[in-house]
Amino acid sequence: MWVGGAGTVPVVLWRPILGVLCGVLVAVLGALILGEYEFTGSLPFFAGLLFGLAVGEVVVAVGRSRALAVAVAAAVTSFAGLVWAGWIDSSEGVEPVKALVWVAAGLGAVAAFLRTANLRRPQR
Repeated sequence: MWVGGAGTVPVVLWRPILGVLCGVLVAVLGALILGEYEFTGSLPFFAGLLFGLAVGEVVVAVGRSRALAVAVAAAVTSFAGLVWAGWIDSSEGVEPVKALVWVAAGLGAVAAFLRTANLRRPQR
């Protein structure tokens, strides 16, 4: 389905793009909030998983797409948001970024990808 005249973007592409943009907004807000906490103990493990699930859920809910490109975008967004939160936690680069930030970012990326991607096998 096309909107407008010749050369316009199909409606089918608007929803996933809007979903990814909403996921970016969630990641920015989450990074600003999570950056105020220390990445020590069990926080990075739980925060990484929940952060990735939140980003992935928003991307799927708004975008209504489980395409591979959308899943990769959600994973990259989650990873970037958690790394930014870790950078904020390190006093914005004054101290070194903690190693558990990278663990949280990896867990968040995997959680966002798995929540967003359609990995089910086709029905026979």
